[in-house]
Amino acid sequence: MTMLQSKEHLSYHELLTDKLVKVIFKDGQEKEKRLLRKFQELFGLKDIKQQIVCLKEICKEVQECHRGVNNELERDLSLEILINIYLNCTPKNTVKRLLASNFQNFSDDLKALVSQQMVQEVTLKVMSEVKDTETGQRTINMIYCLMENFALGEQCLTQVFFPVFQFLSRALELFMVAKRSDLSPVEDNEVMHHCLACVQALSKLLQRCGGGGIDFDPQGHIPSVSMTIINNIILILKSENFLLDCKTSGSMCLTLLLKLNLGPKATDLILEIIFSESAGKDFCSPAWIKQTSLTRDELSQLSPTSCLCLWCGILAQLDVSDLLQHSENQKSLLLDIMLDRVLAMESRGSDATGKLQMARAVLMWTNRARACLQWNCCEVRVCRELTGTGHLLQKVLKFIWTIWEDSTDVIRFTAKDIFESVIKVHKASVAVLGSGTDDRFLLDLARSLLSEVSWTSKGKYGTLRILAENMKVSSLLQFNPDLAMDILNNLKEQTVACYASDLYDKLLSQHLKELSIADKREKWQKIWVWPVLRCMMGISTQQRTYVIEYILPKLLKTGKDTLGYMISSLCDSNQSVSDEQLGALIMCLRRARVMGLLDNTVATAPDHLYGVVNTELVKQALSHTDDQARLDAFALLCENHKTSEPISQSEFRLIKYFIQWNMKNQSPSFRQHMIAHIKKLFLRFKESEGALCRKMVPKNKFPEVTTALSIYKAFGSWLFHFLLHSLYPGSAFARRTTALSILSLLVHILNPGNNRGFDLWEEWQGCHIQTLMECLTDTFEDNKIEAYIVLKHCFSQGLHLKKMINLSEVEVLDIGLALAGSNRPQDCTTGAYLLRVLLLQPNIQDYLVGAQEILTNFLTPSTIAHWEDLLNGTQSLTGALQMLPLSNHNSSGGTILLLWILLLYLKEQMQVAKTGLFIAAATKPMYPTLHCIRYILFDINLKKLPTEEMLLWQPLMEELLHCCLAISDIVSPVVQNSSPEGNVPEEAIKGVESIFTSEGKVSASEAERCVETITLMPEYLIVCCWRNVKEVSLLLGQLTFEAPITAPLTSDIGLLTVKQNEIIGEYFKKQLMESIHRGAFELACAGFVKQCEMLWRCNIKSLHKLPKLWLEQVMDDIRNDDENNKLCATRRSAGLPFFVQTLVSSEPPSTGRPCFKWTMTELLQLALKEDLVSGTPSNSKVHALNILRALYKDSRLGEVVTPFVADGLRASILGFQSPFWAVRNSSTLLLSTMITRIFGVKRSKDESTMSKKNCQTGRQFFHQYPSLYPFLLNQLELATQNISDTSQLHLHPGLYPVLMILGRLFQSPLEGADTSLNLAAFIPHIIRCSSSPVLKTRIMAAKALQPLVQKGQLNSVMAELLDIIPSIPVLAKHSHVHGVLLQILSMIDVMLTMAEGINYEEPGLLTWTEKMWLVTKQNPCYLTKQAAFEVSEKMLCVLGQSWSVQKSPIIGEIKTKMEKALDEEFQSGVYNKQTWEPGFVEYLTVIAKLELQHMLHNCKTSDAITTKFEVLLDSKLYEVRLVVLDMLMSLFTEIKKCKELPSPHMERSFTMTTMSSAAWDCVMSLLPCLLEMALYREQHFECQVKVFKVLDLHPLLEKKDWKDLCLRNSSAEILQHCLFLIQSSRREEVKAVVTKFIRWLMQDFLEHWTDECLVTVDALIAVLKDGVRTEKITDLQLSVAMVIKHNAIYLLRDSHTTLGTKRMMEFWEMLTSLQQEDDPEVREIITMTLRILGNARAVQPSLTLDYLVRTFVELHSRTKGANCLLTLISWIVDNESSNEGSERLFDKSEMNVFREDVLFYQILVKYCLVVIQSASIKQGNLAVSPDNTGKSIVASSDHSMKNSQKSEAVSSGQNTNSNIEGILTRLQLVANREEKDFVNYDKMVPQEKVDFAMVLELIRAFLLKESPCSVVYEKGTPFLKTSVFQEGLLNQYKIGMLRSIYNLLGDLTGLPTSKEKPQSGTEKNTYPNCFVLC
Repeated sequence: MTMLQSKEHLSYHELLTDKLVKVIFKDGQEKEKRLLRKFQELFGLKDIKQQIVCLKEICKEVQECHRGVNNELERDLSLEILINIYLNCTPKNTVKRLLASNFQNFSDDLKALVSQQMVQEVTLKVMSEVKDTETGQRTINMIYCLMENFALGEQCLTQVFFPVFQFLSRALELFMVAKRSDLSPVEDNEVMHHCLACVQALSKLLQRCGGGGIDFDPQGHIPSVSMTIINNIILILKSENFLLDCKTSGSMCLTLLLKLNLGPKATDLILEIIFSESAGKDFCSPAWIKQTSLTRDELSQLSPTSCLCLWCGILAQLDVSDLLQHSENQKSLLLDIMLDRVLAMESRGSDATGKLQMARAVLMWTNRARACLQWNCCEVRVCRELTGTGHLLQKVLKFIWTIWEDSTDVIRFTAKDIFESVIKVHKASVAVLGSGTDDRFLLDLARSLLSEVSWTSKGKYGTLRILAENMKVSSLLQFNPDLAMDILNNLKEQTVACYASDLYDKLLSQHLKELSIADKREKWQKIWVWPVLRCMMGISTQQRTYVIEYILPKLLKTGKDTLGYMISSLCDSNQSVSDEQLGALIMCLRRARVMGLLDNTVATAPDHLYGVVNTELVKQALSHTDDQARLDAFALLCENHKTSEPISQSEFRLIKYFIQWNMKNQSPSFRQHMIAHIKKLFLRFKESEGALCRKMVPKNKFPEVTTALSIYKAFGSWLFHFLLHSLYPGSAFARRTTALSILSLLVHILNPGNNRGFDLWEEWQGCHIQTLMECLTDTFEDNKIEAYIVLKHCFSQGLHLKKMINLSEVEVLDIGLALAGSNRPQDCTTGAYLLRVLLLQPNIQDYLVGAQEILTNFLTPSTIAHWEDLLNGTQSLTGALQMLPLSNHNSSGGTILLLWILLLYLKEQMQVAKTGLFIAAATKPMYPTLHCIRYILFDINLKKLPTEEMLLWQPLMEELLHCCLAISDIVSPVVQNSSPEGNVPEEAIKGVESIFTSEGKVSASEAERCVETITLMPEYLIVCCWRNVKEVSLLLGQLTFEAPITAPLTSDIGLLTVKQNEIIGEYFKKQLMESIHRGAFELACAGFVKQCEMLWRCNIKSLHKLPKLWLEQVMDDIRNDDENNKLCATRRSAGLPFFVQTLVSSEPPSTGRPCFKWTMTELLQLALKEDLVSGTPSNSKVHALNILRALYKDSRLGEVVTPFVADGLRASILGFQSPFWAVRNSSTLLLSTMITRIFGVKRSKDESTMSKKNCQTGRQFFHQYPSLYPFLLNQLELATQNISDTSQLHLHPGLYPVLMILGRLFQSPLEGADTSLNLAAFIPHIIRCSSSPVLKTRIMAAKALQPLVQKGQLNSVMAELLDIIPSIPVLAKHSHVHGVLLQILSMIDVMLTMAEGINYEEPGLLTWTEKMWLVTKQNPCYLTKQAAFEVSEKMLCVLGQSWSVQKSPIIGEIKTKMEKALDEEFQSGVYNKQTWEPGFVEYLTVIAKLELQHMLHNCKTSDAITTKFEVLLDSKLYEVRLVVLDMLMSLFTEIKKCKELPSPHMERSFTMTTMSSAAWDCVMSLLPCLLEMALYREQHFECQVKVFKVLDLHPLLEKKDWKDLCLRNSSAEILQHCLFLIQSSRREEVKAVVTKFIRWLMQDFLEHWTDECLVTVDALIAVLKDGVRTEKITDLQLSVAMVIKHNAIYLLRDSHTTLGTKRMMEFWEMLTSLQQEDDPEVREIITMTLRILGNARAVQPSLTLDYLVRTFVELHSRTKGANCLLTLISWIVDNESSNEGSERLFDKSEMNVFREDVLFYQILVKYCLVVIQSASIKQGNLAVSPDNTGKSIVASSDHSMKNSQKSEAVSSGQNTNSNIEGILTRLQLVANREEKDFVNYDKMVPQEKVDFAMVLELIRAFLLKESPCSVVYEKGTPFLKTSVFQEGLLNQYKIGMLRSIYNLLGDLTGLPTSKEKPQSGTEKNTYPNCFVLC
């Protein structure tokens, strides 16, 4: 009898015994036996809901039957049936809970009957033999459910306690026996869960029903049963790979068993045996206990984790009185023993499991301590010991500080729980002791956390949150008034954002409760709401995102007045709303609307949305420059609290506006959020449209409903057509992927549509299907997938290819097979999707059976004969397929046939490859066909194939496996070659003569061409080979994962046999262990992962043992180091690490990963093995190091590798000492991996500025890896023994890694000192490193010293270092002095960060003046001089922090000596000295910086400053010049920032506080000198770049006109020289900065215009046009943009320019080109340029292009109408689309993924129509009525026309309007008929009559030059010649647009135009693509 599944209906076969079934369904039931008939009805129902109703009725009738007189038999029988149903149901079944509830509600006498019957049934079950684990598990579940909130069940179990207890003991014994047998990992995990359930049931039984257990056991059998259970629990605890929960539950059960048997003496036994504490002389263990495994010897074998589990169980189950019970030596478990034992385990266990269990044990201890304090008999002494300042809680706090930054989330969360429990224990103890209200412990703790702990610490947030719950928030604000902003500033970091938001939420909510008085609400809003608004208006995108996501919803929940405060703060009606305020306002409204805070039904003004916001504001937000603001505005329209609320027309209009201009956003995050919002919109669309449709009943017709539905249909139709038109050739990837994603949502959600609503399928036409088919050629596979999904929906609606686009199955198969044999990698995926589309066509199986004719184009006659034999011969595939069930006739049958065709095609290609691999690589490379097979094969769910189909698939699988292995052998000479990259092995190229003579398959010319191609471009061969390996590996890997296996000795039929799986495994083994090509073995690894995942979980014994067997074999090969094995010792062991990594990482975690642990142990033993001094390097050690590196890097292993990290680090450091290069190289790589594993991925490129995220505290590091403390100390001691010996270079190999590790540690003020891990022990050795003659060693030692010195040791260490430096030069050893100075600098840096608590009055720090001979001429060493100057400068900073009268002379003396030394150096001419002495250049840069600082602060005369500046700028060393330029640049940058601040006095205050007035005047006067240096003197490119940047920032250029600068050269001369520099320089960085500087010259140059300037201007335009090209660097494009922006008024406006119309138009052309560049910074400059030209606000990039052309037209159409139109047309004519064609496989030119030619064309054509229509109004050719219908672009403003003229004009105007309408319908992307796209048309109407002749001539010349406006309709062209096809379509579109304008102008002007219609043949060949036919 099996258990019932929870969601299935009740079945009597599964629930009742045969006896009961016969009674129920006995023929001829008496009519009066209603209950039995009810049971018949119950089991006749097939719906579980109906059965539940029936059961309720049965229970009621049972109660009624009980009240009757003669119904006992039927009642008892019914109760027996109900009890059987209850006991046999699964635990989570609803029926089980229903029956338990009814049983409890029965009357007492009826409950007694139920109890009696239930006791009988339970007894029967528990007394029966446990046959297998499944039966035992079902009974255990039954027992557990009886105790789960079911008092009647507990009573029953109490009555049968001993039989149940005995059963659970037998079941546990059965499970433990099964556990010891040979099981697969999945089965092993299942058995462990059975043990867990059994132990939990035992514990619950002992707790709930064990009170009277002894009474029910008069024979005294309980101890004997307990012995068995205890022995099994000890076995569980001793097992390493048992579940942690099982160990903990077993420990709890053990404690309960001891309490059951021993009563109060259980505590004595626990003290005596488990904790080895004397329980007293009177205690003696019972005899039966001594017969168990519960002995000290057995317990001593437990691992640290098991010990912790045992102690946890004891803590959880012992009573409070027992925990406080004292041993013989007056120690209690709780206060004296348990905590110390638990914390002592910290040094023994380093794995994540052990640390987690220890944290749980400490948490349990704190919880039990709190329970003790709540005990009535708690002593005062106990309370005192448990206060926060007591030693016990201090120990716990130290433990918290150690683990609160752990890398494992659950350990960090547990640390927070422990802290919360500690606070509760403290508060409970204080409450018992009755202390005062002012809790100093909590206040001090809060102060320490706020002031001493960095906000980057994750643990800080959780602890502060707990403190906020236990003390007033106002107290925290007193410590830190800016607490709110501090928390919000850390929302920029993703890792702490959720913690910070949680803390912020708690603080604001708690503070709100404290400030409950109404008048204090405003104060609360200023503290907590206003900072949030500031962040939302800030510049940090990341911060805004997290504030909106985490904090804003929580703020809005505090009340509606919060939303009101936000709106009033952001949207003042009297002032305009800034972009920042608008973005923040929309964000708030969006969240408020989702939360239902906005009333959507409030009647408001028509220009307002939702009663609070103006529609125009929403539209501005929809085109906001910030992505998040646009998304929030869009979400405001899409989301609604009520989905059935109708969407208004204004909402639809705004939605269309957003979608139209946001389709090609380059941010993936933006696109994902946009798609998510659109999904909500579609759901709302469908729901609200459905609500409207339901109102459209025949009797009630509402006009407003009809109007609303027409709006819905119009929007749906527009969106559908817009999305399809967005898939035009050349569209940006972002546009295509967005359009396809939305289209996929559209067909998913709106299919089926609402009755009388928008019907999506009525919109589909053939051109739309063709467009989607062309999307299958997209280079991005995600787009192919979406297109395929949409096509699949279309085919399901009957829109098949033959019907819609006349594309037959023959043509699809022909194209698909052609692509399946292409040598272009991108073609194979297209072919795969085409063949998948083919399988979706109707009757495809019948077609493929008769496809011999098309197959003759690809297969040889012999293969065709094989195909026919396959169909109708021996295998008779056709007949077998006809016998399949109808449901599978198309899908599976067609797939089998197509796969056989591809397999035969593959075998044809294999024959070519066997003949000559290079010919196959060039013509038939095999991998495309394999790729197609893989895609098609896994469209079928192989695991669900019926048996009859399995038999058809088996031959196919066998043949496919054979082909895959054969292909692998064919390409192996290349991928296993020792130098495969770019190499063409001889064995791959057989003699060409042999090809010529082989069956005539390949012609001589073709063979020669193939040889030449492969020889010149060997990547063809390499790509062919490694892609074949990739496809074979992925195919076999997925096949083993998906295909069912034929199990031996069973009737199960599968697709693969056990032997075939073993063969596949051997293939992967060979590839990974013998392949040399990285691409080959990496991709083989991807397939091997799939197989290993299957093998580990397989129930077939021979298969699930394979991974372990392979591991043992490969480890034997590595250990043996045999020269005959094929393991590659170079290339980082090639695929060997991947092989081992795949095997161990795919091992199921539930098993405890024994194979992984064994492998790591073996590898570490090999890696730690000492090398022999002589002989050859050990390959086994090299392999071990390389494999370890791969395992430590694998993120899938996670924290499992943590226990092995210490040994891995040891192996890497010891490997540095190997005499062999191979070992040292592998050790270096391993060390890098270990550093990353321990300290995280490096965040900073600069080694000197290590991020704290890449560091750990010393305590945390050494507590996590305690074995590293003695090791690193020993290595450091060995490395520094003879380090100061000058007779020889002493560089110990282990020194560098030790210093690197110590340099990544830092101090934490909360951790304090730890005597067991004294970091001060490292200090003497680090100081000794200062004497090393190696510079790098001295630098690293100085860095490593910082974290080792505690605050109290700073002065003593400083004094010790200063004492090392001699007071006279004679005694100085300069390398030693230099090392000491570096360490002094390091200590000073620590002092500057720890100013508080340091005594600066100690004499050691003040003796520096005695060592200052180091900065004078007495010191000949430049390195020590440099360091001495730096020490002197920082010493002044340290002493200045706590200035006193005593220190004033010392500060003065240091300053005087520094200034004197600097003057001496300057006077000696050191800046022009040339020497090769070490450190000279670095020394000069340091003293130059100090000299500059001295000049700017102290010099009184500008002449002296000028002299020094000129000397420094004339220095022969470019490094010195760079120092000066860097200083000037930073100075000018600060001045610029100060000017941008709102305060008008900021600049003056900056000047006064930073520099003297003389210095200020001097710096300002340096402009001529800098200009001369830049133009004439400077030759070094870095200085060139820097000096031009300084010039660009010079304040005088911004303040004064050029003529007021009194420079020697005119602006024209300087401009000419700048152009010369640009043209002569080969570095684009120099060109960029010079170009940027030109912007300051243009105004003066244009104001002093002469005829000679034309040549200069033409040269400038040529330079600028060259700089805007796509392939140029971004800085150069930015510079060109800034030149145009800075001079926009002079270069782009008609009324201001002197350049002439042609040159002005060229600047506009540059502007349009820059606006379409990829870089957002470039586009932002163009947006700012438009603001200068008069645009009211900045908009998003796509819309900016439209605004740019509009601005051009508005500025120039009135004065230069013809030139304006001519320029727009020329931009279309001259624009050339990029050609992506390339003969090479990988070489591609620069691509601009943002630029879209079609979008640009449509914008230009739109504004061409504006210019034409405006000109027509002026000339009287067009008179249009005011635009009330939205069908015209502009309306005539000429009201003075005569009636006759008006009549003629209206007739002509109507014809022209019709032509314009025709063109507008083709501008799908840019023309929004509902928006007022054009404003202020009076500006556009030209002043004079416009001559269109030149425009017509330009268009006519282009049309004559180009090919006819059509694309030859060859159905394979889009797929086989995609690039040529797309270029043809684009050209056709361009020609069509220009021809339309040409004809329109001809109609308007009456000039003769060529209007010949295309030939009829061409008309027929027009391609049916919606883009062309639009």
